[in-house]
Amino acid sequence: MLKFLQERVNKATKAFDEQPKEAKHTAAGGQKADQIAGKQGRVQQLMRKLAVKLNKENHAEEER
Repeated sequence: MLKFLQERVNKATKAFDEQPKEAKHTAAGGQKADQIAGKQGRVQQLMRKLAVKLNKENHAEEER
């Protein structure tokens, strides 16, 4: 699922990067960039949560 979410963010980023420079430097362009950044931040948060959970599980197994 995380891979799918990251692929969506990457696709949106590439589409944004392909826009003309003038389109990126508008209010709408700024909002789109912020939206993409927010989605990337969410993916990052989910990845960190997963890493922490896996780390805790690995430590619990090692203690057995």
